[in-house]
Amino acid sequence: MGSQGIIAYRPAIGLTITDPNTKTTYILQKVIGNSGYDFVYKACYYNPNYSINGSLLPSGYVSVKHLNHSKETTRSKAQERLNDQNENILHVDVWYVRKFQKGFLSALPYMSEGSLRYMLSTRFHYGLPEDCIAIALKEALYGLFDIHDSGRVHKSFSAEDIFVNYKSRPVSTVEIKLAYAATTYESNLETPIFVNEAVNPRFERGEPSVPPLSIISEWGSAPEVYYTRYDDSDSDDDNRNPAYRRQEDESCYSGKSDIWLVGIAALELAYGNIRVSHRSEFESMIKKIRRAKKLPGKLEDLLGEINAEEVGGKMKKAMGYVKDKMKSVKKQRDRVFTKGFEELVMDCLSTKESKRPAVQELLQRPFFQNAKDLKWFQRRVLNAKNPMPNADND
Repeated sequence: MGSQGIIAYRPAIGLTITDPNTKTTYILQKVIGNSGYDFVYKACYYNPNYSINGSLLPSGYVSVKHLNHSKETTRSKAQERLNDQNENILHVDVWYVRKFQKGFLSALPYMSEGSLRYMLSTRFHYGLPEDCIAIALKEALYGLFDIHDSGRVHKSFSAEDIFVNYKSRPVSTVEIKLAYAATTYESNLETPIFVNEAVNPRFERGEPSVPPLSIISEWGSAPEVYYTRYDDSDSDDDNRNPAYRRQEDESCYSGKSDIWLVGIAALELAYGNIRVSHRSEFESMIKKIRRAKKLPGKLEDLLGEINAEEVGGKMKKAMGYVKDKMKSVKKQRDRVFTKGFEELVMDCLSTKESKRPAVQELLQRPFFQNAKDLKWFQRRVLNAKNPMPNADND
């Protein structure tokens, strides 16, 4: 099916939707992201009890997302029943706003700043300040703790799943929430209405093209997950997708596989991106970091070393890409990280599951115990005059 055929089934901008139960009215204003081929919208809503002289007044904003009866929906509903008061998990506000196609439209809290990955891609190209990484990860880990405490796993913890909201009225406040299951989506506050059909481009074996960050939880997953569910190294088909799910069995996931992803998210927040060309380069990067027991000043320098050490094969194909990337960051300063942050990353990225700390152990570390508050995050990130602290100002 072509992209135009897919787009034709999406709700149109300006569509007015009325909840038959509450009589709340929603008006779709713009696209703010996507979940697979489905758009996610910013919508203004009107509460029927909020009017002046008979005219409805806007009550606020929500995110409208298309959902269906899936495992992810079931997981979210079960989690909400257990942790409905957890302010660090992004829950669904209204499950059934209106039936749509084979599913239904739901209302989520509107997160004004988008995801941390969106913020990295648009403003903090070289990573967040370390003290703000501590704030953001700490808030997300509070949500992850309750998910683990309920006996569940997240499975896709990343910078894309951590959303930020800023409210200026009545009191200036900042919220950082962890999306989970049905509330996850790829944030892009400037997404055009018409997008290319390849929302998640193929991550093809042996090709030097960059694997999409949107599926980092697959190509960057913990070893015990990747080599159970995603690896296709035994396949004779060179065009097969290495992120292909070889098994439906999800027993390979655990709280410790989530902790691995916490380490990967920490790297993304520290450097602004993880620009590897394939899984083998990714693994070489992790091995070098663990061996050095220190984070490099620039991730691109480490990737350059990896490619220089390879005299042939797939790695050689990616050298041109890495050189181009290094040119684009030649003005970037070397980052210097604290020992506490480096130890956090190393421990999360242990190849042995048993050696990775639990969430509650991470939260007890001085790196998080001494973290500043959300007001500091607002000042250093949301109100930053220089959003690229590691770039030269010329």
